[in-house]
Amino acid sequence: MRSTKNHIARAILCGLAVFPWISIGPARAADVPSFVQNGTFKVCTAGEFPPMEFYEKPGDKALVGFEIDVAEALARQWGAKTDYVVGDFKGLLPSLDSQRCDAVISGITLRPERLQKYDGIAYFKTSIVMVTAAGDSEPRTPEDLSGKTVAVEAGTSFEPTLAALNATFAKAGRPEAVLQPYPSAAAVIQQILVGRAAATITLDTTAAYRMAQTPGRLQMPYAYADKEFYAIYLRKDVGDRNAVRAGLEALQADGRMQDILKKWNLSPQAVEIDGVAAR
Repeated sequence: MRSTKNHIARAILCGLAVFPWISIGPARAADVPSFVQNGTFKVCTAGEFPPMEFYEKPGDKALVGFEIDVAEALARQWGAKTDYVVGDFKGLLPSLDSQRCDAVISGITLRPERLQKYDGIAYFKTSIVMVTAAGDSEPRTPEDLSGKTVAVEAGTSFEPTLAALNATFAKAGRPEAVLQPYPSAAAVIQQILVGRAAATITLDTTAAYRMAQTPGRLQMPYAYADKEFYAIYLRKDVGDRNAVRAGLEALQADGRMQDILKKWNLSPQAVEIDGVAAR
């Protein structure tokens, strides 16, 4: 939970771009995950967490976003094509279990409880922020959420964070926050915009994007202190984990990752693969 500057994330280009990157040779067999041997990289995503992954317009069939471009770059590096399996956030890891996809890439943070069952490669720094309607003088901090309605995306790590906050309210004899879960991040933000909820907590990248898309209607009055990481989740396999990490490191080493960050107006210092900053 962090009190640092928030990334101002806003999509500046539409559609999937083809960058004029210098062509590189095919990856070595040892650097190609076993799950793409058939030439397809299947990715589970919720598809509505801009600027990480989203549909730019209603009815669009092609996903865009920072993590979509990362997935596409990894697939090209492995000589594969991407296939996106889109569903509710809370169903993404179960879909990985059932082998409907090879990886979950969906603005999902690295969590110890998730690592008990899955491999996770952290690669992008972010932080949790509280979002409220612009002009609201309260709440300003999570402690101000006592007795207020708080919207939260179902299946995310924000649910236990808010449950722990309610436990502190109960212990102090204060009214608990009324938690209202919704199936998508977009639905959560809508509750703030229409006044059905006083606040939500989310990640700074998507909060900044939503603020840019709705000028003057949202604010981020509070940032938690601890650093968070977006991660790529896989079924447990040491070889596959090493191959995905090597793929990310290759994107960082030759500048392709920086091109993608620049495209989506994200901080060039945001990428830390397994918590290690680029040198």
